[in-house]
Order: sequence, then structure tokens, then C-alpha cells
Amino acid sequence: MAVISTRAQRRLGEVTIAAIVIFLAWVIQMSILCKFRFTDAVASLPLAMTIVWGLTFGSPMEKPTADELRVSSVSAIFIRQLFSGSPSGAIVGAFFAALAASVLPIFPVSYPLVGWIAGYFSLRNFNQAAFLCIPLTVVLTFLGEMIMAGQLALTGRDVLGHLVAISVPEAFLNGLISPVLFIPMRGWYSYSLYYRQLGR
Repeated sequence: MAVISTRAQRRLGEVTIAAIVIFLAWVIQMSILCKFRFTDAVASLPLAMTIVWGLTFGSPMEKPTADELRVSSVSAIFIRQLFSGSPSGAIVGAFFAALAASVLPIFPVSYPLVGWIAGYFSLRNFNQAAFLCIPLTVVLTFLGEMIMAGQLALTGRDVLGHLVAISVPEAFLNGLISPVLFIPMRGWYSYSLYYRQLGR
């Protein structure tokens, strides 16, 4: 008799693979990408990966049907939309934020928040998703950097003056690496979905 069910073993395996991928991304950021600068900006692999993770895995909630929208109140629709972000994107962002807190004076709230927001734009079923993820990554990177700059400004640091000079090139660099992250992630999602359907 198995101590852990097959579904729990599969989920544990997926979490282990995700943890390894997160750790490798952090090591690549710290050892390789930090050395490549473009106008004092560096591509942020953790932030780009958090965004692409949310774009790939999206929200687990089903889209409301037309009948559900007709009978629901505005507040119920608003709450449903508010909670239909990407929990896995937020968790991946929280892991990266915990790692980043070792080199930053703050816990970057922007990582889990941007991972959650990216879930609203789930791209896994679009044909041209590899190209659509570029502008979304650029916009969400800029949003994440604005939130982080606001956090650092609250600690008394003068970072708002350098926000545009650093975050715009970083957003474009993240946009350039986003298809490289998105294509294998979408393949991983498709494979895990196929494997789950075989296991039924």
C-alpha cells in the first residue's frame, strides 16, 4: 500500500522541479546575467521568469459563462476577477523575493504581486503567444520596478529619479528573454497536462 497517493507524488514531483528551476534561475542571475549590463541596467531573470510563469500557467479559475455574468452582482464579478490571478505565479514570485531579500534591504513585494497579475493574461492557448509575451513582460516588468522603487523610497532611498533610466532598459531586456522562457514553460505545461490525462 502506498503511503502517498499517485496524485500527491505527481504534485510533489512538479513542485520539486519548479524549486530546482527557480534555484537555477537565481544562480544564473547572480553568476552570469549580473555581468552583462546595458546602460546600467541588467536583465532580471527572476522577475521575467515570474511574469512568464504567470502568463503560462495562468489562473486555475474557469471563465464565467454568459449566464453566470447575467445573474451575478457587480461586486461578485469584481471579487471573482480579483481572485482569478495566478497563485503559482505569486508563489514563484514569493520564492524569488525571498532570495532577493538577501541582497536587497526590503522584501520585494512586486515579485509575487506581478506574478499574480500575470495570471490575468494567460497565453498558453494563443497561437502567437511567444510574441504576445514580449509586450506583456515589458509592461509588467516596468510595473514591478515601479512598485519596488516605491518600496525603496519608503525606506528613505532616493531611487525615483533613476527609475526610468534603469527600469525601461531592464523591461526591454526582460521582454527579449521572455520568449526563451515561455516556449519551454508552455511545453512543460502541455506535457504535464497530457501526462495527467493519461493517468486518469
